[in-house]
Amino acid sequence: MQFRSKYLRVFTILSLSFLGVTAQLPAAVVIRVPAEQPTIQAAISAALNGDTVQVAPGTYVERLNFLGKPIRVISEQGPQVTIIDGGYGGPVVTFASGESLQSVLSGFTVRNGSASFSAALRGGGIRIEYSSPTVTGNTITNNSAVDGGGGISSSFGSPLIQGNTITSNSQTIGFSGGVGGGGIAIVGSSSAQVLNNNISNNSWNSSSGGGVSLFAAGTPKFQNNSITNNSAYSQGGGFYIVNQSDAAIIQNLIIGNSAAVGGGVYWSVPYGARGPFLVNNTISGNNGPQGSGVFADGFDAQAELVNNIVMAAAGQTAILCGNFDSSVPIFQTNDVVSPSGAPYGGICASQTGLNGDISADPLFANPNNGDYHLQTGSPAIDSGSSGQAPQTDFDAVPRPLDGNGDGVPDVDMGAYEAPALDRTPPGTVATATPSPNAAGWNRTNVTLALNATDNPGGSGVQYIRYWLTGAQQTPVVISGNPASVLITAEGTTTVGYSAIDNAGNIELSKSLSVKID
Repeated sequence: MQFRSKYLRVFTILSLSFLGVTAQLPAAVVIRVPAEQPTIQAAISAALNGDTVQVAPGTYVERLNFLGKPIRVISEQGPQVTIIDGGYGGPVVTFASGESLQSVLSGFTVRNGSASFSAALRGGGIRIEYSSPTVTGNTITNNSAVDGGGGISSSFGSPLIQGNTITSNSQTIGFSGGVGGGGIAIVGSSSAQVLNNNISNNSWNSSSGGGVSLFAAGTPKFQNNSITNNSAYSQGGGFYIVNQSDAAIIQNLIIGNSAAVGGGVYWSVPYGARGPFLVNNTISGNNGPQGSGVFADGFDAQAELVNNIVMAAAGQTAILCGNFDSSVPIFQTNDVVSPSGAPYGGICASQTGLNGDISADPLFANPNNGDYHLQTGSPAIDSGSSGQAPQTDFDAVPRPLDGNGDGVPDVDMGAYEAPALDRTPPGTVATATPSPNAAGWNRTNVTLALNATDNPGGSGVQYIRYWLTGAQQTPVVISGNPASVLITAEGTTTVGYSAIDNAGNIELSKSLSVKID
C-alpha cells in the first residue's frame, strides 16, 4: 500500500496493551483540489475517514462517488464560483455505499446531471441510495431524471438536505411517468430532513410532483422551505404525497405552484397509514383547477391541517377533498379562503367557524412582490393554536407574540409571526440625588434622574419629555432615556415628566417636587 507522505498527517499512538503492540492512527487532513489532487474524485479516492477535500474555484467536469467515506467535500468560495458539471453522463454526485451524516457535500453548483441509464433512473443532480449524507449550501440546477428526483433523489435513506437552492430541474425529455419530483424525490421508508431550502421552478411534465415527490417516503420532515413556481402535469405542483408518507410539512412557503389536481399540495393516503401533518404553512397563489391549495384524498382521517393559511387562486377551490373514502382530514385553526371561489369542496364540508377555522383575507403585506408577512389587523394574527406550532417562525422570530395587543401572546396562522403590537405605555421612575432631609428639604443642588422602561416585548422607549414649574422654570424638553435634570433654584420646583414609546403610547404625566433652601 502506498503511504501518503504527500500530505501533512499527524499520528496519534494507540497503545494496545493486551496485544503488546502499538498502532498508528492518522489524524484528519485537508486535501486541496487541484493543488494536491487534479480532480475532486481523485481526492475522494485518496481521502481517509474524517478528511476534508477542499476545492478551489473552477468548473470541474466530472461525476463524483463518495465511496462510503465519512469525509467532507467542500468548496473554498461557494457555489457561485465552484461548479461540478456532470456533462449529462449520469448523476453528478452519488451516495450509494451507506454514507452517514458525516459524509458532507457543501458549497457547489451541481449541474448538467442526467439519471437516464439503467443503473440510475433517479437523482440527476444527486443520487442517494440506502445512505444518509449531509447535503448543504449547494445550488442544484439543470439536472434531469427519467423516473424521479431531477435535482435530488433519496431512496431508503435519511439524509439531511439543508440550505440548498434546488431550481430548474426536470424530467428527462422523451420519458413519461415515474415517481416524479422535479426538485426532490424521497422514495422508500426513511426519515429525511429537508430544511431551509429554496425549491423553485422545477417541473415534472408527464405526471406528478413538480417540486417534491414523497413516494412511500416514511416519516420525512420538510420545514422552513420556500417551494415556489414548480409545475406538474397531473398532481401536486408543490408536493405530491402518496403511499405511506407520514410527512411533517411544517412552516413552508408553498407559493405559485401548478398542477391539474392539487396546485400546492396533493396527497392520497393508503389504508392503515397516518398521512401528512401540515402545520403553519402559507399556501397561496397556486394554480390547480381541482384544489388550488390542497387536494386531499385516500384514507386520510388522521391527516391534519393546523395553523395554515390556504388562499386559493381566483375562482378556484382552496381545499378540495376527493371521494376515494368517506373520511376527511382533521382541520384546526386554519384560514382557508378563496377570493372568488369556494374555501372547501368535494366531500369536505366548510370548516369555517369550527375548531378555530376561519375564512378571511389574511392581509399579506405585499404578495405581488413575494412578501407573505401579515399586516397589522390580519385575522390570522394570534388565531392559531400552540400545540404543534414551531418555537420560531420562518424568519426565526420567536413564537408566540402578542400580535393583536390584547396582552396575551398567541401563535399566528401561517409561516410568519407578526410583531408584538404594543398598546401599553412605558413607565418612568424619578430618583433625586441627594435625598432630602426628614423635613423634605435639600441644602444643595439636586439632580433628578428620570429612567423609563417599556413593557416586556414592547416597542421600546422613544424619548422622555419633562418640564419645570415653580422656583425654576423650563418649557417642555425632549430628552433621550434616561434623562438628567439639574435643579439649582432655591424654593420649590415641580418637575413634570412623561415617556413615549416607539408605538406612540404616552405615559400619563407624573410630577415630583424638589425643595432647596
